[in-house]
Amino acid sequence: MVELLLKTADAGRYLGVSVQSLRRYRDVEGGFLVENEDWFSGAYENSPIRWNVEKCKEAFSKRRKGNAKKVLKAVS
Repeated sequence: MVELLLKTADAGRYLGVSVQSLRRYRDVEGGFLVENEDWFSGAYENSPIRWNVEKCKEAFSKRRKGNAKKVLKAVS
């Protein structure tokens, strides 16, 4: 399977989230997207971050399901 790796702006559009949110979701910012799985830094400091958008979609889905369970427990 070929992985679809997109630059940050393109990945944000593809995933339907803002560039700022996408950056905030990185594990180095305390988020849930893991480096070298969901996103990849470039060879140099000023290289663009590449996002594995299919892995990111999976992570968003898992996070939504986890939050839904917490909400249901709180309501019960």
